[in-house]
Amino acid sequence: MNGNRCIYAQKSGAGTSPRVVPARGQDRVTTHSIRGMAPICRNRSSKSRNFNGTRSLQCAAVQQSDVASQLPPGEKPPPKKTYPVHLESIPVTANVDLLRATCTERLPEIQFGQKKGTTTNSYLVKTQQVLNPNKDRILIDLPSAAYEYDITEWLKDLGVLDSLDAVVITRLNPERIPALVSVLRHIASKNEKIRVYLSKVAGQLLQDRCNADEELKLLVDGHATITFMTGSTTIGLGGGEVLKFVPIPTPRWPDLVAVHSSMDQILFSSSFFAAHEAAEPGSSPFDDGGWGEHGDSVKYYFDCMLAPAARQVSRALDKLKINEVSPRVGNPAMDAVLAPLKSFLNEVNDAVMGADDGIPEPLAVSYICPIHGPVIRSSVMQVWMRYKEWTKEQIDLVDSSSVAVLYASAYGNTAALAQAISRGITKAGVGVNTLNLEQCGADEVEEAISKSDGFVIGSPTLGGHMPTQVQTALGTVMRVGATNKIPCGVFGSFGWSGEAVDMMEGKLKDAAFPFAFPSIRCKFKPTEAMLQICEQSGTDLAQTVKKNIRIREKAAAQKLSVAENASGTLLATGRIIGSLCVLTAKDGDAESGMLASWVSQASFDPPGLTVAVKKDRAIESLLPIGGKFVLNVLAEGRDRPIMREMVKQFAPGEDRFANLNTERSESSSAIILTDAASYLECEVSQRMETGDHWLLYATVQDGKVLDEATPAAVHFRKVGSNY
Repeated sequence: MNGNRCIYAQKSGAGTSPRVVPARGQDRVTTHSIRGMAPICRNRSSKSRNFNGTRSLQCAAVQQSDVASQLPPGEKPPPKKTYPVHLESIPVTANVDLLRATCTERLPEIQFGQKKGTTTNSYLVKTQQVLNPNKDRILIDLPSAAYEYDITEWLKDLGVLDSLDAVVITRLNPERIPALVSVLRHIASKNEKIRVYLSKVAGQLLQDRCNADEELKLLVDGHATITFMTGSTTIGLGGGEVLKFVPIPTPRWPDLVAVHSSMDQILFSSSFFAAHEAAEPGSSPFDDGGWGEHGDSVKYYFDCMLAPAARQVSRALDKLKINEVSPRVGNPAMDAVLAPLKSFLNEVNDAVMGADDGIPEPLAVSYICPIHGPVIRSSVMQVWMRYKEWTKEQIDLVDSSSVAVLYASAYGNTAALAQAISRGITKAGVGVNTLNLEQCGADEVEEAISKSDGFVIGSPTLGGHMPTQVQTALGTVMRVGATNKIPCGVFGSFGWSGEAVDMMEGKLKDAAFPFAFPSIRCKFKPTEAMLQICEQSGTDLAQTVKKNIRIREKAAAQKLSVAENASGTLLATGRIIGSLCVLTAKDGDAESGMLASWVSQASFDPPGLTVAVKKDRAIESLLPIGGKFVLNVLAEGRDRPIMREMVKQFAPGEDRFANLNTERSESSSAIILTDAASYLECEVSQRMETGDHWLLYATVQDGKVLDEATPAAVHFRKVGSNY
């Protein structure tokens, strides 16, 4: 564990067979009733046992069998795609090892849009056990089943599997439960028990899965001692040092918990401060290169996953106050001598000052260890401060204009749609107020709708119906919004017919709510094309909201325009001209295009150009660094028909090129307009944020003049405030 050890993964589950074991022992989880935590239930008369033997409602949200029950006869759900990974165990400190699984492929979810791959991280913490020195390892975080490796086999290969004393789960979803099952099967084979720490919300999910899976129930009841993590929960590491838990829930991850190690001054931050970027085999685990190297990936992850929950993130950051300190240089012999004294002084401090005054104490942090991306060592305070800045920006947006995103999600698919829609809204400069209907009450829905300029509501279809939480929220929306019909949209995922989307759409249309985009129906897991539709739909809604605000403020806006025009600034800016072009791009089954006139050559060697892309353009998400596109330079005299097609209002996902003469690029599969004067095949090399646009620098890989006799069309403007 002190070296840099590398192995390559086999397909998970290869050569293994499940083993059902009888339950042993008396330690059980006691579930608690928490406001807003009612599970999504398909049938209120359906009963099951929870961990402590009491009766509880059966939760359809976590039963895989429900998916099959919604399918037509003979149809099966599509196979789940898994991704190969490269595995490495790398020391972070003398007591903590990073278990880094690197995936270089592009996963479909919106947060992977930069196409940099990712790492999924677990951590092994070595304790200073005295009573049982053979059980001196704590595993923090379990991998998703989306990646092709078995955590138990890896721990066995590393020689530490039998040393596990506890598993800490900072974030749980159905895709991470197979890893827990794998660990518990091994513990059961040794006829032992292991401590499992997780939040109450995660405990509810685990309980519901146990209700639907007899083997999991036997394993948990007989071989796991479950502890719900709260702000006062700790795990002793020996020598007076502890792991301390800090709950940091968000609507997408209501079970999220961060973990602080006083021994190594490490913050295991789970999904906070994370980034999706693959690591080179054998590379350092740390953020070498600093903020300049990794900052854009951290920002992109924040924008996709946390910006829509800015208020919750702000509250979490208040709990995660960081005091950056230099890494501790350990002296094991001296630490052992001083450990009893340190423990005594901690007890004296608690007795004199009070163990808990309700005000979060700053956490001494030398390293931040997220669930994805590099371990942060060189920019600890910088990343925390940037999170504070970004969060404030999003809260300010919500205060000026906002859309409420309401949803419940059975398998995570509807949540993924909500995340993509939210991304489209925030890209367009409108704030998002996200509410997970499984975790909030009707009063919170009422407040959100009353303060919003638009809303979307999403639901899975369970047994042909909306879950109860969605029905209740929809009733609140229709009551609160009856006098002020704000623009809206509906979305949902399903296994067969998707009645929930039809029901929501019908009720809102009957109540005369205006729809900003066609209803979104997703069968099973969303594809890249579906997520692009969601993002574009969110942008369409945001633009509708902004248009409505402009209408309300028309008088003030006109006065502002007169003042600006009087200065001549916008008139002078409008004299800048450029070639009229159409930019096209394709990524997997997602495709888009846009008119572009802010284009300029930028370099001779290599041949390169810059193009400005507004942040709310659907095509923007298809143009990360390394992304390829075609720039079609329109021909003078043939530009008007193409312009008319490109400025039409298209529904999300609609083919923008159906009425144009086209062919496909062999290298990028992007559209080439055969009526253009020329085209260039380009690859994005750099991106710079410039106000409300992204400025892309791209190198030209290939090109061709299609019409030597006709010059390029040039776009003239009168004023610099529009295109």
